[in-house]
Amino acid sequence: MPSLLTRRPETKSFSIEDLLDRVRRGEVRIPDFQRPLRWTADDVRDLLDSVYRGYPIGTLLFWRREAPASSVSFGPVRIDAPSTSQGLWAVDGQQRVTALAGVLLHPAYGDELGRDDFHLYFDLETEELLPPSKNATPPSHWLPMNEVLDSESLLNWLNRYPAREAHPEHIRAAIRLGKAIREYQVPAYVVDTTDEKVLRIIFKRLNTAGRPLTDEEVFNALYVGSRSLSLESVTQGLRELGFGAVPESLLLRAVLAVRGLDFTRSYQQQLHQDDDFTETVQRTERALRDAIVFLKRDAFIPHLKLLPSPENSLVLLTRFFQLHPEPSPRSRELLSRWFWRHVVFGGWVLKPAEALELVAAMRSDEERSIQAMLAQVASPLIPWWLEAGLPVIPNPEVAQPPPVMRIVLVSLLPRHLLTGAVLDPGELLDSGTEGFLDILPMESAPEWAVRGGGFQRTFQLLAPFNSLFHPSLAGTSVLELLKQGSLPDQEILVSHGLTPAMLEYLRRGEAVDFLRQRRAHLEPVVRQFIEARTRWDDSDRPSLQSMIIDDGDD
Repeated sequence: MPSLLTRRPETKSFSIEDLLDRVRRGEVRIPDFQRPLRWTADDVRDLLDSVYRGYPIGTLLFWRREAPASSVSFGPVRIDAPSTSQGLWAVDGQQRVTALAGVLLHPAYGDELGRDDFHLYFDLETEELLPPSKNATPPSHWLPMNEVLDSESLLNWLNRYPAREAHPEHIRAAIRLGKAIREYQVPAYVVDTTDEKVLRIIFKRLNTAGRPLTDEEVFNALYVGSRSLSLESVTQGLRELGFGAVPESLLLRAVLAVRGLDFTRSYQQQLHQDDDFTETVQRTERALRDAIVFLKRDAFIPHLKLLPSPENSLVLLTRFFQLHPEPSPRSRELLSRWFWRHVVFGGWVLKPAEALELVAAMRSDEERSIQAMLAQVASPLIPWWLEAGLPVIPNPEVAQPPPVMRIVLVSLLPRHLLTGAVLDPGELLDSGTEGFLDILPMESAPEWAVRGGGFQRTFQLLAPFNSLFHPSLAGTSVLELLKQGSLPDQEILVSHGLTPAMLEYLRRGEAVDFLRQRRAHLEPVVRQFIEARTRWDDSDRPSLQSMIIDDGDD
C-alpha cells in the first residue's frame, strides 16, 4: 500500500520572476525519474505566448527536500547549484519550467549558439513571438526574449533601440510584455515528504491518468467550438443515411479537403490559431451527404465497410460534391466510371502526391473537372477482367475477399441460408461484424485442408471465392450447413453464387474442386460487373449541352 502524506500539499503561486530567480539560485531541480525533454520549438513558443496573453498554463507540482550541490540544466541554461535544504524538485512541470528558463534566461543570442528551440524574439510591430530566421539578421524591431525578464536589462535594450522616438508604441509594447512576463502567476503544489516512492506514484498518476485528447477533439475545441456542430455530431447525423459510421478522423480529412488544404497531412501543420472552421464543417457535412448518396445510388457501394480506401475515395468525392453539389446525370455516370476505374486499378490506394493531383483537377467547371479526373486514370494495356486466361482478381488476399469481390457478392442480393430473407447489407455490417464468412475455415477443419490434390498450393489463387456474405450461424458453420442433405432453395443458392453441383464436392470433402467450380461460376459475374462499372471502351465525352458553343462567347 502507498504511504499517506502526513502533511497536506502547500498551495501557492510563483511569479515567473520569482520562479526563475529560484532557478538561477539553484533551488529548482529535476528528479531522476522525470522523462526526457519532449517539447518542440512550437510548444515552447506557445507557452510563452500563453503567458504574454494571460492564458492559464497549468499547475506545477514541486517536491520540497534537500538538494546536493550539482550542475543543473534547463535547456541551454546551465546552473552551478549549491546544496540547499529547500530544494524544489519539479515532479510535474519540467517541460514548462525548462521552456520558461530556456527562453528568458537564454545565455547566447546573436550567434549560432543561440539558434535553438529556446531562441525567440518579440516583434514590436505585430506583437508576436517569432523564432530567428535561419540565414538572416533579425530586424531591429525584434526584441530578444532574454532581455525581457530583468527590467533593467529591458530598459537598457530600449535605450539602444534606434526607433524609440519614431515609434513610441514599440516602447509601450515592450514594457507591457516585460510586465506581463515578470508578474505572471504560476499556480503550484509543494509536497513535503521523505518518501520518494510517494512522489513516483504521484508522478505516474498525473502523467498516465485520463485519456489524452485526440486530434479530432483538439480540432473541435480550437476551430469549431460548437458542441452542436462538432465532428462527433456530424458523424452521428450521417448515420441516418444507412452508410455506416464515418470516423471523425475521416471527416477531419474531408474538412481539410473542402477548405482546399492538404488532407494527407496533419491539420496542426497548416492552420493558424485564429482560423474558424464552423462554416467549413457545415459545407463538408452537406457535400459528404451528397457523396454518400452518390456512392449508394450511382456507384453501387451500399456501406462504408465495402468502400475501398475511404480515406482517399470518400474524401475526394466530398471535395467534388462541395464544388458541384448537383452534377448532371452525365456527370454522375462519368464520375462513377472514374471511381470504379480507381477501384480496379489500385483499390484507391494513392500516394499523397497522387491524391493532391486529383484535388487539383477539381475546378469550378463541372465538365472540365470530370474530364481532367478521368484523364488521370489511363486505360490499361490489358483489360485482364475480360481475358479468360487471366485471373479476374489479381493478387488475391488470403485473409478476406478483395474489395471488388466483396462488392460483387453483396450485389447478388444474398439471402439468409435458413430463412431465405434478403439480407440488408447496412444492418449486417452495422452489427459489428465484417459480414463475410469463410465457407471452408482452414483453422477449424484441418482434415480437408490436405485433401483434393494440392489444396495448399492453390489456395491463394482460389481464396477470393471461399467467402459469402452472411451473418454468423449460431451452433453451426456455413460448411456444416451446406453439407447437410437438404439443400437450401435454388433462389438462396443463386444469391450466394452457389450451385447444387458445388455442394456435392463439399459433401465428398473435395475442397479444391469446390473452389474451382465456384471460381468458374463467379468469374464471369465479376468480369461483367467490372465491365459495366468501368466502361473503358465507351466514350467518356462530356454531355452534349456542355459542348454547345454560346454565340456570346465569340
